Amino acid sequence: MSASTNKQPISTSIRVYPLRLTPNKDVLTSIRTLMNEANLRSVFIMTCVGSVKAILLRLANTTDTIELKTPHEIVSLVGTIDSDGQHIHGSFSDGKGNVVGGHVLDGNPMTVYTTVEIMLAECEDIHVKMTSTANVPTPTNDPGSFSSLRSTNDRDTPSQHFEFDSTPPIHSTHRQMLNHSQNTQLSSSASSPSVMRNPSPPPVDNLSRADMVGDEMYSKSWFCQVLLKLIQFVAPEQLHDENFTRIRQQGDDFLSTNSNKKQELDETFESELCELWDVSMSADVAHLLIEFNSLDLFNVVLVECKDKRCTEIVLGILSNMACCKRNLSEDNQTKSVALCIIQHSNLFSTILSILTSDDYSDCPTLVQLFRLIYTLFVRQDTRIFMLEHVQLTYEPLCFILQSCYNKELLEQCSCLLRVLFDECNLFETNEQNEVAYLILTSITTAINALIENDSLTINNILENLFNCLQIYTTCEHFITMLNEHCQIIMKLIENVLKLLVHDDIVQIHSVLLLSCISICNFFIYKHGLKILNKQLLQYFLIIGHTCYKDKQRRDHQKHITRRQRSRTHSHSLNKRKDTDESNTNGRTADDDQLSKSHNPLIHVDGEDETKVDYERTTSEDLSTTSYTLVDELFLELFYRGIKQDSLQTEDNETSLFAQLHQDQRELFRKIIKHFCNLDKRLDDMLNL
Repeated sequence: MSASTNKQPISTSIRVYPLRLTPNKDVLTSIRTLMNEANLRSVFIMTCVGSVKAILLRLANTTDTIELKTPHEIVSLVGTIDSDGQHIHGSFSDGKGNVVGGHVLDGNPMTVYTTVEIMLAECEDIHVKMTSTANVPTPTNDPGSFSSLRSTNDRDTPSQHFEFDSTPPIHSTHRQMLNHSQNTQLSSSASSPSVMRNPSPPPVDNLSRADMVGDEMYSKSWFCQVLLKLIQFVAPEQLHDENFTRIRQQGDDFLSTNSNKKQELDETFESELCELWDVSMSADVAHLLIEFNSLDLFNVVLVECKDKRCTEIVLGILSNMACCKRNLSEDNQTKSVALCIIQHSNLFSTILSILTSDDYSDCPTLVQLFRLIYTLFVRQDTRIFMLEHVQLTYEPLCFILQSCYNKELLEQCSCLLRVLFDECNLFETNEQNEVAYLILTSITTAINALIENDSLTINNILENLFNCLQIYTTCEHFITMLNEHCQIIMKLIENVLKLLVHDDIVQIHSVLLLSCISICNFFIYKHGLKILNKQLLQYFLIIGHTCYKDKQRRDHQKHITRRQRSRTHSHSLNKRKDTDESNTNGRTADDDQLSKSHNPLIHVDGEDETKVDYERTTSEDLSTTSYTLVDELFLELFYRGIKQDSLQTEDNETSLFAQLHQDQRELFRKIIKHFCNLDKRLDDMLNL
């Protein structure tokens, strides 16, 4: 019955229930507790005042949510609550007067900050039903409906199982819901009509709940249409379900004799595949693609399709799927999507075969291919399987490092190489010295090419490659091959330091700079000062002086921080003592809590505090590492300088330090004495 035709009053009496909530109470939980105690079926909020410190809101006309974690005054709070659900809207104001409002989500805390006073009322003759709307539009057979909308909800809800069919599944419950609502209204008494309203969030046009992928705003029908188009693109004559079953069963052999391949993707279909590529990062979408047996289809595409753009997109989709963190559940067992890709009968071997294929030598395809291989190496559950085939990656990696100038491809290859060295420990024994020598030559060639092409701004590539060189210096069985490349590597380091080290500013926390210093320490220890020149020594002096100043600044800052904490602690103790003795101003505990929230020295938000602590810890770790490496460097220079001075030949060969001017020699003395704490080291050694 619509509002326009209902002329009778909907209620004869209203009972009001006041509710006062103290700090840290949950508003919604408290309301439901009152309803249970008073045996109330449904209530509505008449008025509400107070302040809260935790709210989760859904913004208007969207699925986006916002979480408030700071004190907010309640400007308005209206809505209805019954045993089946709730529908509450609210607006809240912060300390600066900024107001935000939206739908208050159920299942999340709405925590009281100071106090909250609510007036609830029950309609004696009305029971507000929290039911779905009867006006859900019938989904149309539109494969692209809201396919690109993305929800900000991070929850991963397993989606329903749908068999892959040639006809996309269309789910429509409009007529059943409409008939049900009409029957409910006819069967209900005149004194208690049913009030139907929209659920939250409102239904989206052309997309029923059954057609959604998990909690994401993606259409299963659209995914079916795109996958069917991909089958048609690879094998246009095999479109019915029986032939697709044969494709799944026979795989490569069937399509190699029956497919008619197109050479180029049309613009519309390429756009749809790119949308599928984008949304495949979602766990719900990745699981849906597994349910649709898409791995069989992707294997066929990689084998049969000659369009490089299509191959790149499919590899990109597989890379996104491999990143999925949520596991699949099959036969009381759980396994990751990445493990499904590894354990597929043909797909993994097809992926590895692309490495040695001339048909897929274009850079965009190789970028996605190495991204997929990198992801499978990084994951713990698939690493052991990848290590069994790692030898297939050596030759392509070396070839790319020696001959490629594509930045994205070099970055992917350098990331993979760093994982192989740093995490997989491939060369911890001397069983593969030939491969290690080939990779070392390829790394130096790639770094030299980047320097010659003025590409030193690509810090990720250089950091990864120099990190690999640094790992070489930690293995004793690599000393011989490192000695052969000593002059080349030191020249590369000099060119890198030329751009990283300046008189005005030095990034001493740069991972690339620290790797260079570590490698220099190794070569100076092995070969002495003869591998250095005046320019390198000047760079070292600038780095050492910067570390010295940075350490002084940090020590001073720590001293100030300790003094502030001491004063704050003392002030807090005195204030607490005065408060306990007398409360002359009549301040309450809530007032004290509110004053603390405005004091940055006392109150810090939990999440922000964790983030600040993490950043501070990371910065301190880098600083400690840089201080240690520079300390080792200058102590080695000092020791080698003394040794060189004592072994001077009769020709009176000029020492390296004699080539420095007076200010540089004084700077070296200051670093040795104060930064390296030479006096303290001697006292500790001699127990003085």
